[in-house]
Amino acid sequence: MHQSTSSSARRSFLAAPVDPFTYRTLGYLALAAPVGLAYTVLLSVGLGLSLGLSITPLGPVVVVATLLAVVTLAWLDARLTGGVLGVDVAPEFPAVDQGVVAFLTELAVGRATWTSVAFLCYRAVLGLVAFVVLVTGLSLTAALLVAPFAYGDTLVVQTTTTHVVDTFAESVLVAAAGVLTGLGTLYATNLLGRASAHVTGALFADA
Repeated sequence: MHQSTSSSARRSFLAAPVDPFTYRTLGYLALAAPVGLAYTVLLSVGLGLSLGLSITPLGPVVVVATLLAVVTLAWLDARLTGGVLGVDVAPEFPAVDQGVVAFLTELAVGRATWTSVAFLCYRAVLGLVAFVVLVTGLSLTAALLVAPFAYGDTLVVQTTTTHVVDTFAESVLVAAAGVLTGLGTLYATNLLGRASAHVTGALFADA
């Protein structure tokens, strides 16, 4: 059974360029960079204010507000990720019907909170990786694919040396490299989507 599942996963990965999952992931990753940046700012500002105000009456208020924001964002993001990437998730939220003290205690030390922190940290890292992969891959693909329409003295390929693409045959080779780059970007996108689905499923498994 395990071998059959692994073989199916490999076949699915090889079909990444025609797999709808790849293109759902492409949209998901396109939003990952700004979302990851927002999470980085939230965690940094929340931690900084919590430490800076720790000796004042506002310190506990900032800590509670930060943790509530983290848990809420992680709950929403996990739901969205599960829907887009096809993962069964059940993100938890501290129960609000058990009294203020019990709620605040669970918010401070409960599994749901620190799972949420770990998830937002992962999303911040994913945003950076997605930005590099998509911007580099898609921009390079587009630049190479237009070679047959722009070859001549103005089209220069820079590798270890500088080469002017001034014939149609050379431009076709450059465009072929663009196709390969595009395929590589789609495979990388599919792989990142699988990784995100696995991490989200592991952190917020639907019991």
